[in-house]
Amino acid sequence: MDRESSQGIQSAIGFVVLVAVCAGLGYGAWMVLTRPKAPDGALAARRNYSGPDSVGFVAVAGEGVELEILGPGGARTATTGGEGPRKIVRSEASVDCPGFSSPGGTESACTVSINLNTPGPGDYTVLARAAERRSVVLNVGWASATQARKGAFDVRVQVAARGATSFGIIVTREGVTQRSEPKPVAP
Repeated sequence: MDRESSQGIQSAIGFVVLVAVCAGLGYGAWMVLTRPKAPDGALAARRNYSGPDSVGFVAVAGEGVELEILGPGGARTATTGGEGPRKIVRSEASVDCPGFSSPGGTESACTVSINLNTPGPGDYTVLARAAERRSVVLNVGWASATQARKGAFDVRVQVAARGATSFGIIVTREGVTQRSEPKPVAP
């Protein structure tokens, strides 16, 4: 009888071990199958930089010029329209011409601006174009998503008649800075 009872105990222990191993493997498989998937590419970068301490918006504004911003991936937004499918995501361009030009005048003082909402990090190029030779000051402003940090700086540009002038800005998690001085762009 001792031998039969020891075989029964061994069978019971073997069954308990088998159940424990199966439960452990099942739990491990469940953890692997239900964990969140890591996003790939640009979406991963956007998620990494969309926290409360990241840049919430960047705005570039000026008067009497046309503005265009080229993003790090080649996308662009312009105040003249025509962005098409390569427009910078979550960007808005606006032109505000209060009133009309004076009688006999050919122009009115128009203010242009481009807003980039939650821009991705990277190098952006700002282009200013004008029909006539101009010297203007462009305002670049930014703020964090929570408005805890904010800043602005001015960039003086000289645009040749029917020409363009560009300068670079860098968007990081900490803020926005000017990357390069304004320089004429060859047509």
